[in-house]
Amino acid sequence: MVFYRNPHALTLQSCALVCKDWYYYTWFHLRRRVLLRDRNDVLALCRTLRETPRVSSIVQQVTISGHRSLALAQHLGTFAAMLAGKLPGLSRITIRDTEWTVGSIRMQVFNCLTTFRSVHTLHLNGVTVPSIAHLARIISALPGLRKLSCCYVDCSQEYPVSLAPLPLNSAYLEELEAQWVAPEIEDLLVRISQASRVRVLDLGLGGDRGPDSPGSRSQDVLDACAASLEVLRLHMDPYSSVDSQDIDSIVVTEQHYNLSRHERLWRLEIYYPSNPFVHWSWILPIISRTASKHLIAMSVAFRIPADRTAYIWDRALTMMKEGGFLVQLDDILQTEHFANIALRNICLGFYYQDWLRHEKPFGIKSTLREQCTRWDELIRRSMPGCNGRGILTTTHTYGEYENWAINMDAIHEEAQGRKAETGGEAQ
Repeated sequence: MVFYRNPHALTLQSCALVCKDWYYYTWFHLRRRVLLRDRNDVLALCRTLRETPRVSSIVQQVTISGHRSLALAQHLGTFAAMLAGKLPGLSRITIRDTEWTVGSIRMQVFNCLTTFRSVHTLHLNGVTVPSIAHLARIISALPGLRKLSCCYVDCSQEYPVSLAPLPLNSAYLEELEAQWVAPEIEDLLVRISQASRVRVLDLGLGGDRGPDSPGSRSQDVLDACAASLEVLRLHMDPYSSVDSQDIDSIVVTEQHYNLSRHERLWRLEIYYPSNPFVHWSWILPIISRTASKHLIAMSVAFRIPADRTAYIWDRALTMMKEGGFLVQLDDILQTEHFANIALRNICLGFYYQDWLRHEKPFGIKSTLREQCTRWDELIRRSMPGCNGRGILTTTHTYGEYENWAINMDAIHEEAQGRKAETGGEAQ
């Protein structure tokens, strides 16, 4: 059993070494996130709960990971049976890196999962399901589910497939994530979106399962959420192999994405992988088709690995100077659809957590802090309209970007509160 992926784990481990009292308090914090890799891990967690009952209310997130379908089926079933009703604080279940086969999960497992009423988030990553009916069944098994996340989820059933019954809890879903899933998975997510009122959508674009691939229904997922969607995050494929010579085909492909019907949208976020100079042309068509009068915040952020930060940063700055992207973006943001953007509500930046510790990367004469200054100056010089309105802000780390997002939530919540008090229109 591994106590897993706590972002402050190293700090907590250091605190645990200070004295016995500190060890006692940090011990519980380190057990909020648990990774179960096999049946022995599940048994170890059960033993911990018997020896220290208080841990049952501490565990908030459980990740069930496997590399063979049989192994996963065994310890998913063991987890569901042995811990049913024993983790009252559990809010998120993640299942990753496995392939299910027909009959590998018995019906009793789904029945046991119904006792996890506190779970509001299910995240599937790198999972292959035997049929859409199996996926719908595991979704239905969690009565308190409010967020469903599917990343790199495939289906071994041949496409097209017959319609499976909708999950019983579809109407209560509020957040949906669909990143590079099989077409038959997208079909189910479209139907779920039509039956619910999804407020937050994370959608993966591009790559082998982009809109140009056979059977892709990315725009259908967007349209199914149009009446209720408030926050949209678009994620470009981090494994895309497209190079600069294919930009024209990308722009044509991107015509599939249209946000003109999303009238309740108040925040649009676009995330890019480590090749920003490849994908810039995707942004402008998407933003130009955004017509929501409620839109008050927008961001474009690049996620960069620390070992390539300096190289990519330098390439992106060069591309922006020569390509005129920022000038075109500035023109788009002066249209009436973006009149409600408030101060510092347009965020453009790169981020990678803790990358600023690399002061003098190999092959770059200037420090990364100097690169940040170049980035800020280029943005403001190339976007005089937005800069004059004071709506621009830039970020250079994940922490800065996260703080910007938190501030946007606070601004939106405050605005909704004022509308409620005055009897105005609220989302």
